Amino acid sequence: MNVVTLIGRLTRDPELRYSPSGMANVRITVAVDRGYNQQKRQEAESQNQPTADFISCVAFGKTAELIANYFNKGNRIGLEGRIQTGSYDKPDGTRVYTTDVVVNRVHFIESRSESQTYQRRPQEGAGGFSAPSQNPGGFNKPPVNSSYDQFSTSEDEGEAFFPVDNEDIPF
Repeated sequence: MNVVTLIGRLTRDPELRYSPSGMANVRITVAVDRGYNQQKRQEAESQNQPTADFISCVAFGKTAELIANYFNKGNRIGLEGRIQTGSYDKPDGTRVYTTDVVVNRVHFIESRSESQTYQRRPQEGAGGFSAPSQNPGGFNKPPVNSSYDQFSTSEDEGEAFFPVDNEDIPF
């Protein structure tokens, strides 16, 4: 089974390109934290060792357009895809081996307000999300005549979520 799931930050703005046949594609690099605890992170940093991996990813079609239109350098992004290896020959005859994640699904990890660099870059003809709805059965639509409001109290309205340190999570 060849399945990859990543959560990280974009290292630069995505550049949308089109192949001669008209297929959209984008190549991005995602910085993924290695998840070290504080002590291990400090040890690695003191020895000039990396604490993140920089993963090369490529996306095609509507997925590429979505990434290019809604993500910028520094934005958190969730990706699902598969590993693909390849190789090419340099002009000097040296063979170069490559490993990429071919992205087939994208997740928004932070909201617009959490992303200070958020900036929608609309593309001509793209009115919102460019991918068609994958919800033919009507799931996840807000219920009509919802009784949800009866569960909210004035006490709940002032509270907000608080940040959780990785050290506090038991797994």
